[in-house]
Amino acid sequence: MSWKKQPFLFYPLLVCLILFGIDKFFFFPVVVENTHSWKKIERSFYELKEDLYQVLLEENKKDPTKKIGLIFGSSRSGEFDSDQIKKFVPNTNSFNFAAPLGPPSFQYYWLQRMLEEKLPISYVMVEIDPILFTRSSIDYSLNGSYDMGFVMEHLDFYRSKSADPWKTDADGFSVDEVETYFLKKLFALYKYPLDPSAIKANNKEIEVGFIPVAGLGITGKEHKRGYLDKIKLANRIKFGALPNEIKFANADFFLEKDAENIYNQYLKNYQLASTQIYFFKKIVQIMEGKNIPIVFYYPVVAEPLRRRMEESGIWKDFHRETFSIIRTLDSKPNSPYFIIDPVSDNRWTCKDFVDSLHLSGACFSNLLPILFPKDLTGSN
Repeated sequence: MSWKKQPFLFYPLLVCLILFGIDKFFFFPVVVENTHSWKKIERSFYELKEDLYQVLLEENKKDPTKKIGLIFGSSRSGEFDSDQIKKFVPNTNSFNFAAPLGPPSFQYYWLQRMLEEKLPISYVMVEIDPILFTRSSIDYSLNGSYDMGFVMEHLDFYRSKSADPWKTDADGFSVDEVETYFLKKLFALYKYPLDPSAIKANNKEIEVGFIPVAGLGITGKEHKRGYLDKIKLANRIKFGALPNEIKFANADFFLEKDAENIYNQYLKNYQLASTQIYFFKKIVQIMEGKNIPIVFYYPVVAEPLRRRMEESGIWKDFHRETFSIIRTLDSKPNSPYFIIDPVSDNRWTCKDFVDSLHLSGACFSNLLPILFPKDLTGSN
């Protein structure tokens, strides 16, 4: 049977190809800018880490004698500024790869790339927190933040299940996570679902009182465009850090309410992700014998949220298990590490929070000497 005699057999394939081509139209930046909500900025922090990486390589090429510090974590670590850290770790440019809910898988992805480049790394700082180990933490990072080779290399086909995620024999991303990754990578309308209300909001002038520039004829998409430019500028001037300009402390009643909301959203039905436990173990393993100090940082949270985590038992279990994994470095020569929980340090006195997760920008100067001890590199 010749296809020329019965061409209708190929019509379904032709329709699929046409639809696939139409879908690609929604990947164009100008289309994304108009159809994807201007308020959804989190994904851009992940995507622009590639831009920061190129800045890192350029800086290293300009001055190979200058060492490199690496900071990984969530938005709570986004404040750490290279200029401030130089006071504690001299002759070092610190590059901040923190991203909203930046999970261990994303941390390991970039750490591995840096180590493969044989860069002169002075130290590594890794934020570890129960929320970063939940299933929800991977959502942003699956939006194309990894390259395909990394995802396929760490595809876990035969994951065994266990009632205790810490004992699950995970070997990378689950099949469902990889499926989500490729759907978002290949299909624009899966990555950027069409939302007619977003189209209207993106082209509407921001309401007075929303942000300082409101009332100046700034539309939502123009505000987002300016914010992305700000991130790119921060990559070059602050090496990825975004200083927290909010210096005030929020009221206790607000922090109580916010802690309740955060707890209900992320921790009430706490489900650890075996994928994130696997990649956290990989972070520890890849640092074995490198003779590069690594700081494991348990980020501070407002007292109401910390109290809920402790009362539920989440904090105790999480701290015990992660501490046990880190301590495997004890038996590995040339594997220096520091475990730092500022809550247990009497030097931590500035305890002002803008919400239950984020410390006031005024308090980071108090935090830095705790996170970067004098014996970190042996040079200060």
